[in-house]
Amino acid sequence: MALSHPLNASEFANKLRIQTVRWWLQEYQESSMTGGGDFLVADLAPRLWRADVTLIRMSHDDAAEVQALIESLDGSIHAFNLYDPRNRYPRADPNGTLIAGSTPIISSLSSNNKALEISDLPAGYKLSGGDMFFFPYGSGTQRLALHRIVSPVTANGAGVASGVEVRPHFRPGVATGIALDFTSPVARMRVVPGTFDPGTARGMITEGMSFQAQQVI
Repeated sequence: MALSHPLNASEFANKLRIQTVRWWLQEYQESSMTGGGDFLVADLAPRLWRADVTLIRMSHDDAAEVQALIESLDGSIHAFNLYDPRNRYPRADPNGTLIAGSTPIISSLSSNNKALEISDLPAGYKLSGGDMFFFPYGSGTQRLALHRIVSPVTANGAGVASGVEVRPHFRPGVATGIALDFTSPVARMRVVPGTFDPGTARGMITEGMSFQAQQVI
């Protein structure tokens, strides 16, 4: 079957059997020291998600199948959707059963672009620090936003969670009314050029297959 890029989670992320992962917000900053001893820091670009992924030991046949999938990306040309396997569901809802059937939305955004109000959650739903959600936004070619909640918040009886602080900051184009997804929250990413390692064959298995990924906007 021909693939259509970017690859969604069912076509790519769900087929990766991940052994280890590093997942973080990459900073792009510069710093300087003034004559008065002040340490100054400035952002050069928005913070983007970065991942280092190592896959489990696999049979040669399974490894060849995964390698073919990664090679279908043509190096760093094509994008794919990837989630942090540690954060596929909210901490207080580890199987996503409580939020299933609900469609939470952004009901308001703060002026500082780092906090929001979420409505249409289940009554009393708990959001924990570290929980992640994603959503598409923008017109034309839709972009994906992935955010991590900073500190715990509980929705009220009407399903509204106020003062939800997140990182990274919201980007231009994010607006109220957008639906949020807390299940397998993904970022759109590309393989960092030159980082794919096909692993090493040892006896009946292949081990050490890995790659680095960088979020694209």
